[in-house]
Amino acid sequence: MKLNILICTFNEGILSVPNILKKEREDIDYIVSFQCSDEKFLTYIPESLNRPDVRIAPLWGLGLCRNRNHALSLVDCGIALIADDDVDYTDDAFDLVLNTFKDNKSVDLAFFKIKTREGEPEYKTYPLEKTPYTRWKGYAPCSIEIAFRVDSVKKNNLWFDERFGLGSEQLSGGEEVMFVDACLKNGLKACFFPEYIVKHPYLSTGKNEPFSQRAAMTVGALCHHFKGWLAFPAMVKYTWMTYKRYKNIPVSPFTYYGWLAKGILYERSTAKNYRDFQN
Repeated sequence: MKLNILICTFNEGILSVPNILKKEREDIDYIVSFQCSDEKFLTYIPESLNRPDVRIAPLWGLGLCRNRNHALSLVDCGIALIADDDVDYTDDAFDLVLNTFKDNKSVDLAFFKIKTREGEPEYKTYPLEKTPYTRWKGYAPCSIEIAFRVDSVKKNNLWFDERFGLGSEQLSGGEEVMFVDACLKNGLKACFFPEYIVKHPYLSTGKNEPFSQRAAMTVGALCHHFKGWLAFPAMVKYTWMTYKRYKNIPVSPFTYYGWLAKGILYERSTAKNYRDFQN
């Protein structure tokens, strides 16, 4: 069984990719989708990436989901592990992922844990034990926690929703939730495994900017995806709970709810076009 590490990077990020590589193995390949805004960045590719187990595929333009889809298009079988250019895998991560799929033949998607630095809190509140995953109910996996069987995803023509994620036109995140939900709707089986596979600092862009317009629109869009028009009253409650919980929010509740509603309307107006793209 082959493990494909799908690494997405952008411009100068290619300089960090060598830090991800482990010792060469016949059952491990690194697929680097190298998104560039200018041809000059092609000269940045480190010599240390000139290895038989590393494939670098340039991609022009913007959008993290577009980058992930490009990486996914370059593999046809085996297991795929989603990676960014700033991650650091634990020493036993790759064996752990491969053995998980060998021992759990009915599982199409496996979710693992992120290990934060010493002294930092847990990256998120994880389930305490191995748990089958249904739909988004409190716990949502991050991209770098996700591994999946490539043939299960490809035969159902499943891709990352390019309306979501960094670099998209309107939204700043949510691509992991949308991808996993599309897999579940198509009958794929998912399960969480309480094992650390990757190291990453606790702080992230999403945690630092929860009250930007793009972040609020993302929440509204995700809520509409799951609840339909019930997202409008649901976001009234969400706004009330948000302002009750946090202090010094830089905008008024009415402005914040307007952003949430804009996300709802955006998801609704673009959903059909995206479904057509998937098919």
